[in-house]
Amino acid sequence: MKKYPVFKTIKRTLNEVWIKNKWLFVLSAIYTIIAAIYPLAGVYLPRFLIEELQMVNIDFERIILIIIIFTGITGVFGFFDIFITNIIDSKIMMIRVDLLLNIFDKYNRIDYHYTEDPDFQNNSNDTIVAVSGNEGFEEIIKRMFKFGSKALLAIIYMIIISKLSYWVILAIALSVVIGIINSLIIKKFRYKNKTELAKSRRKINYFERMTQDFSYGKDIRLYDFQDRITKSYDFEIASYISIIRKIKNKEYLLAFIDLLFVLISDAVLYYILVTKVIEGMPIAEFSMYLIASLALSTLLKVIGEDVTYIFGQGQYMNDYFEFMKTEFNEVKAGLEKVNNDTLEIEFKNVSFKYPKTDKWIIKDLNLKINKGEKLAIVGINGAGKTTLVKLILRLFKPDAGEIFVNGINANEYDLEAYQEMFSPVFQDIHILAFTVRENITLGLSNDEERIWKCLDAVGLSEKIRKQKLGLDTMMLKNIDEDGLVLSGGENQKLAIARALYKDGNAVILDEPTAALDALAEAEIYENFDSLIQHKTSIYISHRLASTKFCDKIALFSNANLLEYGNHAELMALKGEYYKMFVVQGKYYQKENLNESN
Repeated sequence: MKKYPVFKTIKRTLNEVWIKNKWLFVLSAIYTIIAAIYPLAGVYLPRFLIEELQMVNIDFERIILIIIIFTGITGVFGFFDIFITNIIDSKIMMIRVDLLLNIFDKYNRIDYHYTEDPDFQNNSNDTIVAVSGNEGFEEIIKRMFKFGSKALLAIIYMIIISKLSYWVILAIALSVVIGIINSLIIKKFRYKNKTELAKSRRKINYFERMTQDFSYGKDIRLYDFQDRITKSYDFEIASYISIIRKIKNKEYLLAFIDLLFVLISDAVLYYILVTKVIEGMPIAEFSMYLIASLALSTLLKVIGEDVTYIFGQGQYMNDYFEFMKTEFNEVKAGLEKVNNDTLEIEFKNVSFKYPKTDKWIIKDLNLKINKGEKLAIVGINGAGKTTLVKLILRLFKPDAGEIFVNGINANEYDLEAYQEMFSPVFQDIHILAFTVRENITLGLSNDEERIWKCLDAVGLSEKIRKQKLGLDTMMLKNIDEDGLVLSGGENQKLAIARALYKDGNAVILDEPTAALDALAEAEIYENFDSLIQHKTSIYISHRLASTKFCDKIALFSNANLLEYGNHAELMALKGEYYKMFVVQGKYYQKENLNESN
């Protein structure tokens, strides 16, 4: 376990509770008094009963009265113990959920490039452990709030046992200290392996999601991939178990040492008690000291476990606080977005490679997209087409060179304002388990007339109008079992409607029609072109259906802009674009011929 500011972290953790609910500290103080008193009944009741039973004339009425008094005290204090504990636990859970929402909000706002960084994913998985369940923050606060009552009760037990012998207290304390040291060693060893555990859990979670996600169902069955998935899953489980086994083996070894000192502690206790009885100690006192000693031993072990737990889980809370404190966003203050105008975009000597890789995806790119111009970007897979879009949208920063928008360095704009200027449609379509309306507006203004206009443009309005709730129909079946599930092509149409509704200064379509047939694709492009009118637009597609109506075409290959011009110019050049167009042309001719036959 690496060193971290333990007491500062504890203070910050308690401060979160103080900020959100100060009354919890009052409840904790009341609980401390109650929880420290009623366990004493279990120590004194046997002594009083044995003393009464050793009387020459046994008074059963007095015995019954003693039992009623002790039972009543235990019942009343026990009730309030449970009652207050339930209140405290529920309030702590609500605070933990607030912290979880804070981290989710931060995840949703961090700069995009972190989402593609495996190291960040591993670290963020560790961070969320502190607030994602009953462990971590929630359990730390529960143990802290109960620590006072346990400490007070332990002091009372020690006062009682001190009348017997200080050696008993020392023997119990030594056993507990050894247990604490062993626990700290284990937690240090476990934290040392946390990165490997996180990696292993991430891989296991992937296969678990795959087997539970119905979208994989057809491929898995039709390609008989079940055995391969099971084999990979078993391998990752085995890797995870091997790490856990290392930890458990160390735990077993230290547990034997812990057991040895527990036996020594018990031997000291019984030796002193038996000696005292031989010297004349009444059996009633013997029972009281025995119960108090065993209770103290158990209680100190619990306190020791609480201390080691707080120290160990405090590391994860420190990770949480450090994560929340760390700024994962570039400075956003800057120029406001361009209003009532489209965009001119210019790349000047731009080069880019993904973090922790050596391969250049884009190298020394110089390209200017004029205002109102329609640019088609084409090229084989891996040519850098989608990466170009990510650079334009400032999801990644160039490693070299600059990107200018309307003559101003893109980085000088406020990031949120800058990204508001673009209406992108990505090749990976994500439909949300919200209403059709919310899937299109995404929290923007709710202009119903404009929503229908966008749905008309992509050919989805008729389908949505047929739904009982219309625009308020829930999508998917994750939340609503009667939710609407669209086909792949319809999902792409919905995503395009979303981009149309956003009405940005420029439009980017990155393979948005891959699931559509050629005719549907051509219709979408025609409607889309008429709707965006004068706006700068960028079309990325493997198909060349979008290139004919574009003003310019940029063909990328091997990190470079290989060819640039309009359709006629590139066809006349008879280079790579010409070859692609001819090949695709032959395909469509064969397809049309087959359809006519």
